[in-house]
Amino acid sequence: MIARTRLLGERYEAEVDATLGQGGMAQVYRGTDTVLGRVVAIKVLAPQYAKDQAFVERFRREAQAAARLNHPGVVSVSDTGSDAGIHYIVMEYVDGRTLHEVLRSEGRLQPERAAEVLAQVAEALSFAHHAGIVHRDVKPANIMIGRGGEVKVMDFGIARAVASTATLTATATVLGTASYLSPEQAQGEAVDHRSDIYSLGVVAYECLVGEPPFVADTPVAVAYKHVREDPVPPSRVVPEIPADLEAVVMKAMAKNPANRYASAAEMKQDLERFVRGEAVTAESVMAEPPTEALPVRIRTASIPTSPLGVDLPPNRRWAGALITAFMVVLVLGGVLGGLALTRHGGPVEGGRFLPPDLRHPQTTVPTGSSPRSSPTGAPAPSPSPSPTASPSSSPSPTASPTPSPSVSLSPSPSPSPSPTISLPIPTTLPGLTSDPSASASASSGTSPSPSSSSSPSPFPSISL
Repeated sequence: MIARTRLLGERYEAEVDATLGQGGMAQVYRGTDTVLGRVVAIKVLAPQYAKDQAFVERFRREAQAAARLNHPGVVSVSDTGSDAGIHYIVMEYVDGRTLHEVLRSEGRLQPERAAEVLAQVAEALSFAHHAGIVHRDVKPANIMIGRGGEVKVMDFGIARAVASTATLTATATVLGTASYLSPEQAQGEAVDHRSDIYSLGVVAYECLVGEPPFVADTPVAVAYKHVREDPVPPSRVVPEIPADLEAVVMKAMAKNPANRYASAAEMKQDLERFVRGEAVTAESVMAEPPTEALPVRIRTASIPTSPLGVDLPPNRRWAGALITAFMVVLVLGGVLGGLALTRHGGPVEGGRFLPPDLRHPQTTVPTGSSPRSSPTGAPAPSPSPSPTASPSSSPSPTASPTPSPSVSLSPSPSPSPSPTISLPIPTTLPGLTSDPSASASASSGTSPSPSSSSSPSPFPSISL
């Protein structure tokens, strides 16, 4: 444990009571460089990592690599060392607050201000990437905003050492920054500069909305969402976010690294275009193609299917189709048969059908028509020819006043003989009589003879 004032490396005096920041991996104290007489920031490695020699060696090597970065947007590293088991890094002191503190105290940033801050971060990351260094821990807590508005990125190299030696479930630092991990980093895959671009996109999302895109109860659940779920577009949370700036954020957060910006410099240029009011190169969210498309299987409908909607085997499909066709034929046959019955009349005795024109007799049947066979096979009895009536003939007392049961459908006599058809009609039909002589008398205009009324025919003939 560091005393109230602790001298490290016989040069740097750390003030224990002046803690500038604390993370899962280290604490940052305000200190003084006693040789140069300037204020510095001293980051001290946590004791649990200080006992791992392999980790300490990687930590020192990455700190030396970060010390080579000389850029106004990067918090410079001036020294690193160990003293009595305490491993430390001496960094540039920035009088200001972290972006994390700004967001917690003031809330989300205005789009133009957010674009300006993010453009400076992208420029610093681009410089580091060209030097061969990937930050791997880009988050608001590692972005300093000075009192004059300058933006600086710090903690280069430390996250790189963590990623190279620990897993997600074992390292507190990785778990603590799971909200900003890229999908490939969360899965333990090899990462490059595009991983930092994704993390910067998450930071941009939080600057515009006020919270990270993925929130869950555990860091592991958050990391899973980074891998599997798409973020809600910022404009759906805050409608006033401009579409161009939203397009920049969503492109940086693409799941597939190939769909992100090719470099941090390219992202910086788009952010500067937005600040100047120019169109950005990133496509809008609605026009952006999906990052990862799943194959779509189109299934054609099969006839028939089971009641549960499961396709039947091919042989059962053919059988079902034949049964369906047969049922259609039966239904059509029934409909056509019913129409035929309706058109041609109902059945009469003997199973015959009476045409509509024969249902209401109007004219008489001419004499001399040829008889037609009865339903039993025997010829139907024909009416007896009436005697020739003379002018002085008196009407027969047996003449019936009822209408004639015979109906003639024949048109007016024509020179050419036409075949006649004789149909039997039951004597019980209304308005008909079974006396054939009455029919003959009516047609000739004379009274029937008494002999003709002695043998009535049960089925009077009708000539057509």
